[in-house]
Amino acid sequence: MEGAFKYIAAAAVLTLFFAPRGFGADGIAPQRVIVLDPGHGGDDAGAVGPDGVREKDITLAVAKELEAELSKSPGTRIILTRTDDTFIPLGERTNIANRARADIFVSIHANSAYKRDASGVETYFLSFEASDSDSRKLAAIENNVISAGPEDKGGNDIESIIWDLVETETLKESEELAGSVHDRLVKATNGENRGVKQAPFFVLAGATMPAVLVEVGFISNPEEEKKLSSEGAQKTIAAAISSGVADFEKKLGKREGLLKTGRYDKE
Repeated sequence: MEGAFKYIAAAAVLTLFFAPRGFGADGIAPQRVIVLDPGHGGDDAGAVGPDGVREKDITLAVAKELEAELSKSPGTRIILTRTDDTFIPLGERTNIANRARADIFVSIHANSAYKRDASGVETYFLSFEASDSDSRKLAAIENNVISAGPEDKGGNDIESIIWDLVETETLKESEELAGSVHDRLVKATNGENRGVKQAPFFVLAGATMPAVLVEVGFISNPEEEKKLSSEGAQKTIAAAISSGVADFEKKLGKREGLLKTGRYDKE
């Protein structure tokens, strides 16, 4: 499986090098491009709650609310990997973001557990090593809809260089984005803080921009299933993620500004 992650990441970086950032059909580059990925879809319902609520429906509803929130900021182009009940292969989801030269990628999911009282919010960024056994199991479940992909060739110096680039350029920012989004979600939902974690999610492996996967609640918990189904909760979640994205961009903008003025080391 690790070979598949590296293969996709290498192809993604090559795409990054040879495509102009953020240009729309009119040839005008917006200030930022954000890709939202509603998890699952089509034949892949995702997790199903005790009352039959499907994860794929919750994720799409939250993504559309988030699209509306983010669109309030001028000069922003929002792209959804799916806008209806359609299945999109995991690798294609980050390909959509890479082709659009996106600045941020957010994959939206709802969690599930054998214990019906499990609750709260988790936010993930990519790592080959999972933070804990629960994170490893969750990634395995989410990754189960795809095959492992091409075998790792091993010993490929170019691939190693490209993968190092992906790690150094995006993973640290992905961790920062995850932290900003997670903090806002926990405060807005008053849910259990299950932490920012790392896991080998296939859907994040090919991203050439800061990318996170957000588990907005446990659909297996009857109370959270009901809450996640409500338009009010969906709007609250969307507003929180939007605020988290804004917090991340402020931090990133400040750091880049300090680098340009030579004052970064003094802060």
